[in-house]
Amino acid sequence: MKSLIRFSMKNATAILLLVAVLAAGGYYAVSQMKMEKYPDVDIPYLHVNIVYPGASPEQSMRDIGEVLEKEFSNIEGVTGVYTWGAPNAYSGVIKTSMSVNMDKIEEEARNIVSKAKLPEGTGEPVFTSEKLDPEIYTVAYSGADEEKLQRFVEGEVVPAVKSAEGIGQVQVKGIQDKQIYIQVKPGKLKEKGLTLDQVQQLITASHVNIPIGDIKTSSQILPVRMDDTLKSMEDVKSIRLFAAAGAPQSAPGGEAKLNSFTLDEIADITYRASDETITHMNGEPAVTISVLSKGGEDAVGMVKQIKQKLSSLAIPSGIKQELLLDQSEDIQHSVYGMLREVLLGCLMAVAVTLLFLRNLRSTLIAVISIPLSMLASFIVLNQLGYTLNMMTLAGIAVAIGRVVDDSIVVIENVFRRVRGAQERNPELVEQATREVSSAITSSTLTTVAVFLPLAFVPGIVGKFFVPLAWTIVISLLFSLLVAVTIVPLMSRLFLLKIKHKEHKEGSLQKVYRRMLTGVLRHRAVTLTLAIVLLAGSMAIPAAGAIGFNFLPSEKPTNFNVDVTMPVGTNEALTQEVVKDVEQVVKAEPGVERTFIRAGNEDGRVAFKVTKEADTTRMGEELRKKFSKIKGAESIILVGLGGIGGNNLNIIVNGPTRESITEGANQIAAAIRKIDGLADVRSSAQGEKPEIAIDLNHERVAEKGLTPAQVASSLRMMVTGGTIASMDINNKPSDVILKLQTDHTGSTEQLKEQEVTGALGQPVKLGDLGVIKKIQSRTQVAHLDQKEYMEVYASITDNNSAKVSSDAFAVMNALKLPNGVSWTSEGAAKEMNDGFVSMGIALLISIVLVYFVMLLAFGQAMLPFVILASIPFSIIGAIGGLFLAGEPIGMPAMIGLLMLNGIVVTNAIVLLDRVKQNEQKGMERRQALIEAGVTRVRPILMTAIATVGALLPLALSTEAGLVSRALAVVVIGGLVSSTLLTLLIVPVIYSFMGAKREKVKQEVLVPAKQL
Repeated sequence: MKSLIRFSMKNATAILLLVAVLAAGGYYAVSQMKMEKYPDVDIPYLHVNIVYPGASPEQSMRDIGEVLEKEFSNIEGVTGVYTWGAPNAYSGVIKTSMSVNMDKIEEEARNIVSKAKLPEGTGEPVFTSEKLDPEIYTVAYSGADEEKLQRFVEGEVVPAVKSAEGIGQVQVKGIQDKQIYIQVKPGKLKEKGLTLDQVQQLITASHVNIPIGDIKTSSQILPVRMDDTLKSMEDVKSIRLFAAAGAPQSAPGGEAKLNSFTLDEIADITYRASDETITHMNGEPAVTISVLSKGGEDAVGMVKQIKQKLSSLAIPSGIKQELLLDQSEDIQHSVYGMLREVLLGCLMAVAVTLLFLRNLRSTLIAVISIPLSMLASFIVLNQLGYTLNMMTLAGIAVAIGRVVDDSIVVIENVFRRVRGAQERNPELVEQATREVSSAITSSTLTTVAVFLPLAFVPGIVGKFFVPLAWTIVISLLFSLLVAVTIVPLMSRLFLLKIKHKEHKEGSLQKVYRRMLTGVLRHRAVTLTLAIVLLAGSMAIPAAGAIGFNFLPSEKPTNFNVDVTMPVGTNEALTQEVVKDVEQVVKAEPGVERTFIRAGNEDGRVAFKVTKEADTTRMGEELRKKFSKIKGAESIILVGLGGIGGNNLNIIVNGPTRESITEGANQIAAAIRKIDGLADVRSSAQGEKPEIAIDLNHERVAEKGLTPAQVASSLRMMVTGGTIASMDINNKPSDVILKLQTDHTGSTEQLKEQEVTGALGQPVKLGDLGVIKKIQSRTQVAHLDQKEYMEVYASITDNNSAKVSSDAFAVMNALKLPNGVSWTSEGAAKEMNDGFVSMGIALLISIVLVYFVMLLAFGQAMLPFVILASIPFSIIGAIGGLFLAGEPIGMPAMIGLLMLNGIVVTNAIVLLDRVKQNEQKGMERRQALIEAGVTRVRPILMTAIATVGALLPLALSTEAGLVSRALAVVVIGGLVSSTLLTLLIVPVIYSFMGAKREKVKQEVLVPAKQL
């Protein structure tokens, strides 16, 4: 460090040029960094979905799930495989470790699916990676004229949105492709003597475009083609069908009599949407366009592009545009809010410097050094690929409190030495800087050692905090560089001409001298009182006065209400319940707009609230009102945005399906009574009615049929099948044939329906087997190839640890069926894993701090004196959390990490001076008192500056995941640890010294000047 300090003092031009380069480079880096709310983290989940029309949940699991799950589990890096069999579909989730390349996992999963022998009729597999808040922008268009609305959205809006750069996917909801539905009347079929299979053959034969061949003439070759395709709804309605007129008989000419008629005589023919799902915005038909990000893109810039393109469109009369979701606003609000806290923190730190030194020139040095360290950090962060997000900016906000320390220690020492000196020269500034260089180097490296383990905390949440850790580490290293190069140079330029003043102890030093002298006389009493305070503070969380919460819940402004209806509910009833939910939501103060979508058995009400709305109260009120709405199986309120929030997930395993179902239902019923839990539901949804057909294979064979032919005919009757494709209004439309719905709704009606036998004869389904109503499962779920069910709940209390503990106690007391067990996931598991990881990080940081100090001081016992001051910081940390009403969670744990570095820094600054005094031959007690009196001002300055820098964060509503808990912990811990550092550290050091002085007087100096 000595050579670096000397170089900066003798090369002013080079250093000033470096300042300009760092400032300009930092400003440029900030302008180039992408802006996003959170770091782009690969969520280690790969979703696989395959459509399997007509399959039951058991069939989906047997034919697809069990085939794939074993192969998926053999992929290297996979830690779990979830598989669900549902009606008409299979879904799977492949869970991996965080270190695995998700693109490679997807490639291997695709290979497995492509090689697997899946049943015929399954759809193409759809693979999707999980992203945090991938939906960045949603706009809705509404109007009474649905045709006009659809033309505008499809023709202009969607192409405009898709032309924006960087978008991942565009989802359009509310537009349904219209199809031609031919619903045949069973009574008319019987009357005409036809079956549905025969109608299909006749329609298909009436829609042809066949090349006949070529006719050769003497001069040319003419291709011949018969084009008899359907071109309009009238063409479809007028298709000519024929059937034998009564019993076959011969006419005078020997020809059978046929009865000819048009298709519309036996069927209702309509041109309509494929289902009855409704999409409404404030009561009118609406279409939504949602833009999904690929991840890692500049969401703010992307949304800006989309807005520009949409603003250039001319919206037709009668159509209204309304914004539903704009994540760029939320991102900018959060990022600019955090930037505001950073700037306020800088101002507070500078104000503290001015308050203590009462010298504008010294303060000016701090004004320059703090932002310079920050700007230099942005250069490195940009090169590392980090973005401007809540975590990097929180790292800057947190680092300001520590970054200012190095500069303040140097400025204060130079200022004190120069002001008291008669002869002033650059060597005096250099000497004053060297006096504290070893202390600030050691303290900075120890703080770096404190935060480095945070960069290696495992799990998804750990990855979110990596940018925070690296931002702090980089900022600290630059602050040290600035403190030993730029600060001494600026001190030489600004401080050598300050007014001379003999050094005298101020009132602060006098008060502290008396206090320190007193505690050194009563060392045992002082140490005992400190230990009692520590024990008392530890009793606060033990008594339950402070809650435990893994991550803070962010205040959302966008919400979804997901409505689930009983299995088998029709669209009309679902829509009615969803509209009731919408009315409840609209009645709440602060709700700006609502949007609903309702289908068969589920629906959703999306709404946005004002930023001033009390969302906690609103959530409580809405849940109470939702509980009074009849007809729904569950109504769940979900806030959008962020990774905070808490939930309880219980995995239930057992030997049989019945025992698992019983166990899951017992658990769900028991935890519903626990305060702090809401929206309790279970995946053990029971069974739904289903019509099963058990074919008699002898009878089927007698009629010249196969089971596959019967199944195909049945599917055509019940579900319908696409038999042709044609253009309507220049848009391709499928022609779908089926029986009228009201003739296939019961077993008796199905028995009467007919299929065509091998000889063309009609055969009743009831003659081919037994048709009966049974109960069927709604879902089959496997975890790692074993069946399971899940119980879910939302934790609404701030003390999620207590709520989870209460739930576990209730579940442990249950008498579950033999062999049934449960394990927890969700917030409880995340909290436990996170606290264990943070505990390990804390221990590693302490070990690293010890090694750094061992290298710095070259002596094994002294670091223990410094480390002994760490536990006492807990007194203020817990007290601060208690007074602020904040729970202990990840942010608070990171605050404790930061405290370790700051507490050690103060102790190093103090004991470094003690060792310098002992080098000069002072007796230990005298060395302690002189060092304390000399260092009390810089220690208090750095502590108060850190408190001031973090105060805006503690009072902020924009802190997000970092939350005010981190700032509260550091502020509270600093208050207690600073006082105790100035009093307890000298006491502990004096105990160590007393024993050693009996052997010899040892002078301890730093092992080397770093």
